[in-house]
Amino acid sequence: MPPDIPPQAAPAGAPASLSAEARQTALDLLASRPQATLTTLVTGSADDAAAMAGWPYPSLVLVALDGGGRPLLLLSELALHTRNLRQDGRAALLFEDTAGRENPLTGPRLSVMGRAEALAGEEAEAARATYLDRHPGATLYADFPDFRFWRMEIAQAHLVAGFGRIHWLSAADLTV
Repeated sequence: MPPDIPPQAAPAGAPASLSAEARQTALDLLASRPQATLTTLVTGSADDAAAMAGWPYPSLVLVALDGGGRPLLLLSELALHTRNLRQDGRAALLFEDTAGRENPLTGPRLSVMGRAEALAGEEAEAARATYLDRHPGATLYADFPDFRFWRMEIAQAHLVAGFGRIHWLSAADLTV
């Protein structure tokens, strides 16, 4: 597994402080979007994915947030994204609010980067309650033996709030 990579500073020329408006836009996206695009790195541990090892792999997932604002996921061990996370926990989630816009690029989107880890014991039970409150339909499969709850520890995020409104956010910026 690759070593932990600390969050990077915002690129040169980026504003030194985050505005309250930008922070609120990011928090609103996290809280309001029930789904996101999860991106993992293909590990090549499965025969069907070996040719794509090292490539990013996007998939659609349902998301809930724990009490600290960290994303919670319910993932099947049979899914490629889960097999990827088992080998390399680095992941990204894209939350977006672009539907119905004439130009989707004018809508806000938030890329959240961090490490995902499977939960067990009391942490998994707490995640279960929070997740199923947000996604009651998941009750149908939440207890299947191949499903586990996962939590992403956010390292950094990138907000595009519309043209020219671009911000880097730290994990602390997204703590509720």
